Amino acid sequence: MAGALSKIRVLDLGRFIAGPFCGLLLADLGTDVIHIERPGGNEDRFMGFQMPNGYSFNFANQNRNKRAITLNYEKTEKGRQILLELVKHSDVVIHNFSPEAARAIGITYDKCKRVKPDIIFAQVSAFGTTGPHQHRIGFDQIMKGISGAMAVSGFPDTPTKEQANHVDYMTGSLTALGIVSAIHHRAETGEGQVVETSLLQTAVTFTAAYIAEWEMTQTRRLQVGNRSQFLGSADLYPTKDGRWVMVCLITNAIWQRFCRYIGRDDLLKDPRFKDDWSRWEHRDIIDPVVAQWVASRTAAEAVAEAEKIPIPACHCYDQSEVAKDPQVKAMGVLSQVPFPDGSAKVNVTSPPLRMSATPTAIQRSFPMVGQHNEEIYKTLLGYNKMELVTLKEEGII
Repeated sequence: MAGALSKIRVLDLGRFIAGPFCGLLLADLGTDVIHIERPGGNEDRFMGFQMPNGYSFNFANQNRNKRAITLNYEKTEKGRQILLELVKHSDVVIHNFSPEAARAIGITYDKCKRVKPDIIFAQVSAFGTTGPHQHRIGFDQIMKGISGAMAVSGFPDTPTKEQANHVDYMTGSLTALGIVSAIHHRAETGEGQVVETSLLQTAVTFTAAYIAEWEMTQTRRLQVGNRSQFLGSADLYPTKDGRWVMVCLITNAIWQRFCRYIGRDDLLKDPRFKDDWSRWEHRDIIDPVVAQWVASRTAAEAVAEAEKIPIPACHCYDQSEVAKDPQVKAMGVLSQVPFPDGSAKVNVTSPPLRMSATPTAIQRSFPMVGQHNEEIYKTLLGYNKMELVTLKEEGII
């Protein structure tokens, strides 16, 4: 069954995470995503934790369901001409170059619009396309610092960056949402448009409440480790078998169920613990109660009892345990795809969107460098074999 966007073709010029993840989401929805790299492959193909074939595990996760070609559009005029030929046959262009780099290369909405008037042009940048810092380059880590996220993360005294690249992934998700909206708009009006996202906007979106509180009341939130700010007991607690369990007693109903289960009705009658904010203010009293309950149990016992009460709780897994979790297995959260040469298989994320009428599915593994050069250049642009040989000799593809 065809995906929801099966008639849409996307040129994915993205690198690293935000751009490629946007392309991945669109590919899962059925679009024909053509990932365009430099001859020999982009640096993100080989960066980070590497598989036996030398490719990055991250690359495999961001680029399944895509076709891949090589094209030297960054440094050659011929490559830029071919890129515009590809634009003529496409619906969407995605890039995450800095605005300066994009202009220098010639990847602009105006140029693409000249050859494809209804093109949807999605540009992802670090600092946006206006303001004094628009020229700066940046990554997820930079945005966690500038947004204030690191200042309220981790334990006191040292700003802390979490390892998951949530700014990148959310920016990619927002870009995909913008593209889908632009496709809908084009279907109704015939108009293409620019879709713009930035890592900075995404990062500040996550910390907006902290910023607003400071601007209005000059209240500075401090680091509280693994505990949640302003909520009833919600923290990571050690168990008697040396593991860790996250417990979140958020909302009055959950707090009340927990207190009754452990036989502490006296806590329910105490006005100091009447709501989440009050329990936050008196966390020095109630957190030890929860900690003691968890510490007297193994991790498995604590999670099993939490399910029975019921209250939110979970094992704190390391990376060796996630794929084995029964719920992860039952939902098919992870899938295995073969290496393009068939030599092995690797875990990748399954399509995160599930749709009943237009199901999402993994149709392709991650591609080798230039795997679809002949297929795309011949069928889409009409190049013959000798022309492709010439382009390769000239370093264009």
